[in-house]
Amino acid sequence: MLGNLLDNALKYTPKGTHIVVTAKRQGAEIEVGVRDNGPGIPAEDLSHLFERFYRVDKGRSREKGGTGLGLSIVKHIVQLHGGRAWVESTLGKARRSSSACRSTCGERAPGKRAAPGCGS
Repeated sequence: MLGNLLDNALKYTPKGTHIVVTAKRQGAEIEVGVRDNGPGIPAEDLSHLFERFYRVDKGRSREKGGTGLGLSIVKHIVQLHGGRAWVESTLGKARRSSSACRSTCGERAPGKRAAPGCGS
């Protein structure tokens, strides 16, 4: 999942700029985000980004490679884990691709140690 988010960011971020990866706990969820300095996405395309084979700019996408499946795969992986995926973007401004999944902290078998970051 993270690999697909990063691959997408790398394709559309100009050389010499930054991609920032974040992870944080939000209540019962772990939110993973990838922010890049790409060209942004028009508002009318945002609701279609997680559809299979969808490309915002068909010509540019062919130059950069890819099938239009990366974000669809992200959505399906995240949903299988009870989570959600979204993109925040404005045309001409930086964008953020994020996903959040329920944390498994506190869901452990008796006698087993907690996962790292989940406390004792």
